[in-house]
Amino acid sequence: MDQRGRLMVADRANNRIQFFDLDGNYLEEWGGFHHPDTIFLDGDTVYVAELDQRVSILNLDGEWLAQWGSGERIDAPGEFLGCPHGIWMDSRGDLYVGEVQTDHRIQKFVRQT
Repeated sequence: MDQRGRLMVADRANNRIQFFDLDGNYLEEWGGFHHPDTIFLDGDTVYVAELDQRVSILNLDGEWLAQWGSGERIDAPGEFLGCPHGIWMDSRGDLYVGEVQTDHRIQKFVRQT
């Protein structure tokens, strides 16, 4: 749930994030994703792990701030060889992205200050 009280649902079959209120009423949706799987909220920043080799970063208004990964399977730091399937941030602000399908690896992205 975000700071505005909206429940966010990753709908990977339809390439979107849907929003609902606490009563289950549909509010809105964001499109343009490639099989979004996991959402992580850090204040007003939304991180979305997408199964097509990328992580998207947006604000709470749905404006794209950044995108990591080329959408291709590339075995290089910062790229995703497998499918980003899980995403989490630790107390230092370092982001962890778990990949499935090929290497079953976890990449750590260290927050720059």
